[in-house]
Amino acid sequence: MSRSFNGCTRCKARRQKCDEQRPTCGRCSTAGVQCKYAMQLQWGGRAFSRSRFGACVGTGGMQRLEYSPGEFIYTTKSKSKSAQAASSDLALTQPVDPFSSLSPDQRALLHHFINDASQITACHSGMQQDICRMLVPMALQTPSLLYATTALSAIHLQALHNQSESVKTAPDIARYMALSLEHFRKELQNPAAKGSEALVATARTLCLAEIHSGAINPNSWRAHIEGARALMKTTDRAGGENSLASANGFRRYLDRWYWSIVSLTALTGNGPPIGDNSDFASFDMTSQRESPDYLDDYWGFTVDLAAVFRQIGAAAWRNLEAEKGTQGFVEGEIDSNSEDEAALLEMSVRQLMDRGASSQPSLYPDVAEGLTTESIQQLALCNEAFQHSALIQIHRRLRKTPTTSVYVQQSVQRILECTAQIGPSSGLSPWVMLTTPIFIAGCEARGEDRDTVRRLLTTLHDTVRIPNVLQSLKFLEQYWANQLSEDEDWSHFLDRMKFDFIPY
Repeated sequence: MSRSFNGCTRCKARRQKCDEQRPTCGRCSTAGVQCKYAMQLQWGGRAFSRSRFGACVGTGGMQRLEYSPGEFIYTTKSKSKSAQAASSDLALTQPVDPFSSLSPDQRALLHHFINDASQITACHSGMQQDICRMLVPMALQTPSLLYATTALSAIHLQALHNQSESVKTAPDIARYMALSLEHFRKELQNPAAKGSEALVATARTLCLAEIHSGAINPNSWRAHIEGARALMKTTDRAGGENSLASANGFRRYLDRWYWSIVSLTALTGNGPPIGDNSDFASFDMTSQRESPDYLDDYWGFTVDLAAVFRQIGAAAWRNLEAEKGTQGFVEGEIDSNSEDEAALLEMSVRQLMDRGASSQPSLYPDVAEGLTTESIQQLALCNEAFQHSALIQIHRRLRKTPTTSVYVQQSVQRILECTAQIGPSSGLSPWVMLTTPIFIAGCEARGEDRDTVRRLLTTLHDTVRIPNVLQSLKFLEQYWANQLSEDEDWSHFLDRMKFDFIPY
């Protein structure tokens, strides 16, 4: 049997393959013993042997002292043999607990984040482990990030207890969010901390907490995205060896989150594009130089498709602003420039689809090796669902194509088919990324397809436990019931109703 890297503690210790069933794996169930899942955190990004501290070991300055099997600390070496003998007799019975300074509630919520809540932002175990290894040690040293992480964990825990409806009014969640913001403001005033990875991570986590909860405070999630953007740009201008602009490590992860949320907001939102044209131009030019067009396993869609999302959002916003002089939504012909832009964007999506049909998706280096063939196929299906989401938005938002159009309905059907092939999963699957395409398909669904969308979103909420998924279904029900006509697309409805919402 091969060793299990993502299995339970018992199977790992016995070097046995674990079927990773939760809450109890098959081997533990057969043996009649308690089954536990734990994650080993990595403190810092550099290999220990190459770190400054690691260099001290073996040079006469430090020694490794094991106080229980598999548990150890580093101490200074004794200068005398008698002192060395005394230290060898030292018995440490209590392991060092990095969570010892936390309150019982914080400790429980952080453990819940590591083992459960972190799954809702990851589609495979390698990503989940990377997120926890980067985020948790940083949270233990940064109060704003700690409170934001516990708030995100508490939101998920409340949904697990079938209380998604009351997340926005839960006093504990509101208190953690308020404490995070209070410490965040103080940390931002510290010149030495500005632009640090920890502050960008706090902005990211607060944004996710706001969105997942269904927007506790309207428009705040947009403010957090803008805040993260400002922090990243400030540090990039500073440059230097310690700049966050490095393409490696945690900054790379934060960049990927930022561009995914900006792209999805452009695709589905009714507000102005987040960022400015110089941001988009710089990133899009970089993406065009990347070969091949990587399918980002954090987003669920390719880098080039993300650029198309942003262009759709920018074009739709210009069109919406041009219509402000009319009262409500008025069906009419689009001008030739808008039609040319829509045609160019559709051609770009079709080319990406043709490319994907003729070859396997290209994942970032070292990602594919940790994924199963099934996971890679599911990521390809997820990307295809997003491609058809882009086509729907081009037809509906830019060309004002009727929802009954065969082109629109074909994309609706394909999104539902891709979603069905991926299938429900409680975590660690591209299933967690499908809120956006299911919602976009739902906006144009008709007849029995609406029942399918209801079932998919309900199942998605019941498996990933994100309250915003349930809110997505509620907004769809309102849209279906209160459209002025079938020609009023979702973005016009969102603008008319003054909702603050993103299906994420």
